[in-house]
Amino acid sequence: MRRYLAVFLFLVLCIVFPGTIAAAPVQQPIFKKQIKWTGTSWFGSTIVHDLGTGSRKIIGTFYDIFVWDAAGNEIARVDRSGRIYAPAVCADLDGDGIYEIVVGSGSEVVAYEWRNNKLSVKNGWPVSTCSAGQCPETRGLAAGDLDNNGTIEIVATTTQTQSDGAQVFVFSSNGTPYQPSGLPFQAWPRYNQDGDDATVNGPGNHGYGCYGLNVGIGNLDDDPEKEIVVTFDNHQINVFQHTGVSMSASSWFTNRASSYSGNRLNWGQFIRWFDPMVEEDHYHDHIGDWPHPDYQKWMQWTASPPSVADINGDGKNEVVGVANVEKDVPYDTKHHSIMVLEGSYGDGLRSARRLAGWENLPSSGYPLDRGSRTWYPPRNPPAPTVVDINGDNSPEILYAAHDGYIYCTSASGNQLWRRDIRHGRAVMYASEIMVADLNQDNQPELILSTYGDPENITPNHAHGYLMVLDNTGTVLFDIELYEQGTNGNGKGAPAAPTLMDTNGDGTLEILLQTFGAGLFIYSVPGSSENQLLWPTARGNYLRDGRAIGASGGNNPSVPEGGLSLSPIYQLLLRED
Repeated sequence: MRRYLAVFLFLVLCIVFPGTIAAAPVQQPIFKKQIKWTGTSWFGSTIVHDLGTGSRKIIGTFYDIFVWDAAGNEIARVDRSGRIYAPAVCADLDGDGIYEIVVGSGSEVVAYEWRNNKLSVKNGWPVSTCSAGQCPETRGLAAGDLDNNGTIEIVATTTQTQSDGAQVFVFSSNGTPYQPSGLPFQAWPRYNQDGDDATVNGPGNHGYGCYGLNVGIGNLDDDPEKEIVVTFDNHQINVFQHTGVSMSASSWFTNRASSYSGNRLNWGQFIRWFDPMVEEDHYHDHIGDWPHPDYQKWMQWTASPPSVADINGDGKNEVVGVANVEKDVPYDTKHHSIMVLEGSYGDGLRSARRLAGWENLPSSGYPLDRGSRTWYPPRNPPAPTVVDINGDNSPEILYAAHDGYIYCTSASGNQLWRRDIRHGRAVMYASEIMVADLNQDNQPELILSTYGDPENITPNHAHGYLMVLDNTGTVLFDIELYEQGTNGNGKGAPAAPTLMDTNGDGTLEILLQTFGAGLFIYSVPGSSENQLLWPTARGNYLRDGRAIGASGGNNPSVPEGGLSLSPIYQLLLRED
């Protein structure tokens, strides 16, 4: 009896005073399994989910979609002809108790239902992202209940470059274009020729290609509906209302062109420049020479996944993006920089303005010299991980730059540390950075993977590593992957790792999708699901660029219910 009482008191102490019980050190991840013959992974990220069955499964997205049981035995497979570039969404789209896996593959977006131990195409799907006579690739995917009606919409971004084409598509759970009731114009896709896109504020809106996970979702104003953030390959970032209409920027920003002089701008109608004085002179005071990349640096959002977070703790969300910063003609990337922009709250006078303290942008170093490497390995989209890693109730911003370092920046814009991930190689990139507690001490660790040159460029040199760091950037473990692979796209693991207990034994696994060497599974002794802060690509399985449990005007909930999963795990599926 006394033994049971002691265990009970120990558990109470752990819950009430979580820092009073000394935890064991973080233990090295142990290689558990390699699942081979999957083909090539790009920036998809593994899903661990019970799919409504009560038994967790592993879902991998390569060029094909795989479903394995917790032991890694294949249950189902769907052959796709095109690569699955972006992380797949996992959710019960229409609340019928049947879970879907949604992927973007080529110019299609497809929702698959999990029925009778197989993936079946959901009625109304697939849908096309073709427009203006082109069928570009879908490279960004996110989901959310935009209008809070209990069903989930899918947002897809494409590489469309035609001036009369569309880069941003939104689909309802049944596959039809999302159309809020009562609108006198077609809401989606954007940009379209309806809804005043062509002529809004005079010049109208015009997009260009979205090349790397260029979409995030969150609440950025006072209404209850969610907004969609999209970054483009034309130096512009836009925020769309769920109606498809671009959010107005602050009246501080006005058009300088003589034909539209003084007209207010929306988020998508102006180039973002690195120097805040360039933006003030050009968009506010309308003085001086017009800026030009021969003389000034501008933000290039070609493959810049945006996140949504409350950075300063005022209960209002900001947009966080990491852009390439270019100068000179032909354009030359000088560094990466973090830009934090305010939402449109109250009278909107701060909409699209730089958050106070973020006027001057924290930056990385000059990108690694790629030599003759034109395309491969592909550069990583610098997706920002925005989460509190040191317990000060303010989020830090973590990302992997193209200079061979990962960076940690405080909520006030100060660089806290950076860490070299190159392993002595000429060219090496890192995945998005995951955050979870690996030893149950309620202090999070950082987990990432690396990748680099294809085998035919640097044979017999490892480029794929699994790295574990503490929250100060100190490397705890640096593990060469079990197999490097021989793939012309690169070697290693470009996709964000996923951290989850795959088999219900209470211990976390780390799952890595690789370039040509399959899926690797590592276990972490002494870990649990007690603190999963950013455990998969883009923060959660909706892939919306937000941390689990993020607030800032959005109260997380889990309407799906009925899962035999931990509460923290269920937040992966939350629909605010």
